[in-house]
Amino acid sequence: MQRTGCWLVVLGTVLSFCHGTYVPITQAKVDGLPVKYADKEFLVKQKFFFEILRHLHQPVAFEEYLPYTARWVTDPSKYTNYTEVAEFIQTYEQGVLKKGQIFTIYNYWYAKETVQLYRFFENAIDWDTYYKNVVWARANLNEGMFLSALTLSVLHRKDLQGIILPAIYEIHPHLFFDGDVFQDAMNKRALDPNYGFYANKRNNLALANYTAWFATQFYGEGSLSYFTEDVGLNSYYYYFMMDYAPFLGGDKLGLKNDRRGELYLYMYQQLLARYYLERSSNGLGPIQELTWEAPISTGYYSMLRYWNGVPFRSREANFLWRPYDPIKLNGLKAYEERVRQAIDLGYVVTRDGQRISLRQPEAIDIVGNLVSGSVDSVNVDYYKMIETSARMILAQGDYYGSSSEVWPGVLMHYETSMRDPVFYQFYQRLLGFYSDFKSYLPPYTVDELQFKGVEIKGVSVEKLFTYFEPFDVDISNGLGFNYGGEHSTWNFSVYARKQRLNHKPFSYVLNISSQYAGKGVVRMYMGPKMHSLSQLQYMKKLFVEMDQYMVDLVVGDNQIKRNTRDFYYDIRDRTTYSELYMRIMKAYKGEEPFVLDMSEVHCGWPDRLLLPKGQPNGYPLSFFFIVTPFYPPKVPQFSTFDATYTCGTGSGSKYIDALPFGFPFDREINFSNFATKNMHFTDVLVYHVDGNQTNESH
Repeated sequence: MQRTGCWLVVLGTVLSFCHGTYVPITQAKVDGLPVKYADKEFLVKQKFFFEILRHLHQPVAFEEYLPYTARWVTDPSKYTNYTEVAEFIQTYEQGVLKKGQIFTIYNYWYAKETVQLYRFFENAIDWDTYYKNVVWARANLNEGMFLSALTLSVLHRKDLQGIILPAIYEIHPHLFFDGDVFQDAMNKRALDPNYGFYANKRNNLALANYTAWFATQFYGEGSLSYFTEDVGLNSYYYYFMMDYAPFLGGDKLGLKNDRRGELYLYMYQQLLARYYLERSSNGLGPIQELTWEAPISTGYYSMLRYWNGVPFRSREANFLWRPYDPIKLNGLKAYEERVRQAIDLGYVVTRDGQRISLRQPEAIDIVGNLVSGSVDSVNVDYYKMIETSARMILAQGDYYGSSSEVWPGVLMHYETSMRDPVFYQFYQRLLGFYSDFKSYLPPYTVDELQFKGVEIKGVSVEKLFTYFEPFDVDISNGLGFNYGGEHSTWNFSVYARKQRLNHKPFSYVLNISSQYAGKGVVRMYMGPKMHSLSQLQYMKKLFVEMDQYMVDLVVGDNQIKRNTRDFYYDIRDRTTYSELYMRIMKAYKGEEPFVLDMSEVHCGWPDRLLLPKGQPNGYPLSFFFIVTPFYPPKVPQFSTFDATYTCGTGSGSKYIDALPFGFPFDREINFSNFATKNMHFTDVLVYHVDGNQTNESH
């Protein structure tokens, strides 16, 4: 089994819920190794979610659920907090976003309704109440709002831990593929009634292209479309934001137990570092930082269309602010200045007027929550929600006058944000708070950096290859389906094919000499090649954490071999919607077991995107390794959740050790003592080749 977790980059005890944690397993052994299988109760739930999400924009079509579409469960005794349920019902009766209308989580009113719907689901006292209310909501509420609230409840409700949802790009393919894909598929269906039902899926393909080539070609950004439009990358970001949704938190969910604020800032820093390496391998320069005083030079035309046919809002090049934008911008600048002053003054003011010092390393968690504007912020009323305010302005899709006047751009959806170059330009600006905070911390001392008696003698790395390969995504859930026909929806599959980046798996060998016997932690980073160590002062923010793992050192020579298939943060491809449903049904009928092994996990970085594209003659990079003593975290890793079948969000026990995220690159560097023996830089080249040249099966 591959151990995974929400990537800190690339990536406390749990307070109990009113409903208990359900452990959906039976134990067995295969070849002497323990294996966990889903039991019948788990499979009933798993089957339900795959059916209720099928063809989300059509009426509920499964007969067993139709009796529950007319009314929610009205008995107050069926809820743990009926006051919250009553608040949602009141909002619903007054009028909420209607079915078929465009939904965005970055609209204040829609977000408020989504949170209320989430609480409506969350307060169901048992499964019977929960699933009946889900069916009612599916039939009567806006599709986007329903999906957001349902996903949040599955990710955070304790009795649903381990439940697999279909991949977001197969539930809402319109947010991942441009409009001409669906037009092509509909034209083919009109001409061929068997289209989508052929046994050979090559006959069920729809035309798919990367759109950014003409969306941003005048600025060179189009050459990155294979990366910025990658469905795995955008799914990673979507699920991270849903795991740590800024409007959820508090003691009940325990998200702050995961060093939430620090994780937020580090995740963005790492995303931008990875994006920079991709830019560099394509011959593009540094990321341009956004300023509020000048027009936005980079235009963007996503070519995406919503389910109802409305195109996403676009932004022309050299975009000039609208007459009423300066008012909003002045407010946003004030919010930024409040956080900046807090960092410079060294303290933050809480809601009740108390001061909390920001001169301790762990205060980065406070700063991260301030910047994100999450409910775990010590004073969101004063420091506000910088990120949300900026997105509303940049996307030019916020409402004016009434909540229904919304025309969102890509920045107003988690699923599509990373397609727009301005996403990276804005977060480059936002991360100024991260570096400002770290600049007030002293550089690490020799004692903090070294591992006495431990020395990395050398590293050997196999040759690195990347290539493009065809990848098919099932988009049939985004096409209309006639449930009254002779075919089953589970036999209906239409695929959009794109070329995607991948790499040949590689191994490295780390040779360590140790005078110490015991636990250590290895961190591996990837960054730009440097000509001198002094460049690291600037380059350190461009290093991407690739792997982190525990080692048991013995006295003498230690040889550690590690393959990319074992990397801690990486996950593999998801099984397609229909194929996974058929596996669930076989297990449901008792024909085969359903293994709980994290193979369909949502929380991790796509293994395919481990390396930047590279160049035919080799793209130079530096790999950095450091082995540190084991500093135990406050709560031992995996001690409060089962990593076999869940990601552990909010558990407080996700992390290997207690060191700051990004150590030792997270502070200013004192070069007189930085290069200790437990560190090692090695230069590598990434070769980009035709897929057939690797001569390996992947």
